[in-house]
Amino acid sequence: MNIPAPVALATRLAPLLNGLDWGIGGSTLLYHLGLEANPQDLDLLVTPEHFAQAHLRLAELFNEEARPAHPRHIAQHFARFVSQDGSAIDLMAGICVHGQEKKTGWDFNPAQVDIEHGLPWMRAEDWLELYSLFQRPFRVQQLQNWLNARDAEQRCGELEIRLAFLDDTVDALSSTLARQQHELDLLQEQLRLLYRQSARGSGENEERSLRDEIPPHY
Repeated sequence: MNIPAPVALATRLAPLLNGLDWGIGGSTLLYHLGLEANPQDLDLLVTPEHFAQAHLRLAELFNEEARPAHPRHIAQHFARFVSQDGSAIDLMAGICVHGQEKKTGWDFNPAQVDIEHGLPWMRAEDWLELYSLFQRPFRVQQLQNWLNARDAEQRCGELEIRLAFLDDTVDALSSTLARQQHELDLLQEQLRLLYRQSARGSGENEERSLRDEIPPHY
């Protein structure tokens, strides 16, 4: 299986960015989630505090490329680099989107990344928010469908666990009922035995009492 250039690039950068708070998003994240076949760039988000250090480390390996300002999307810190294979690396911190009536800021939270195979992947929920802010309806729908499918799968897994627990409970109750039925059968048999013994004892007492009532001179 061929690994897309941005994913290979992220693996290469992981040791370089060690010690910094960073996460992978954009189309490379979508590839990781199985939603994008051919990611073309690598979006890296860092905290504002670590942007300067991340920028310095990337500048040692790649050429920085000027990018025209976007009319709506503004980042407190932004830099674009181009790798040797032509893949773009967008380094961002402190995202802000200008709407018609207000500005909406979005901050990267490094505590919410998932580390897999040594790479810090951002959450799908975070990029659902970002793509909503960026007004990317197709990407929003992709991620919403993925999240719905994931949640449904999780619920099915939880139901399977609950059903397995219920099966164990039913088995335990069945064993308890069978044991109690056996004990009840024994008690009933003991009661029948006591009843028969009591009946025989009463008959013997009656016979003895009739003989005792015969006068001595009879």
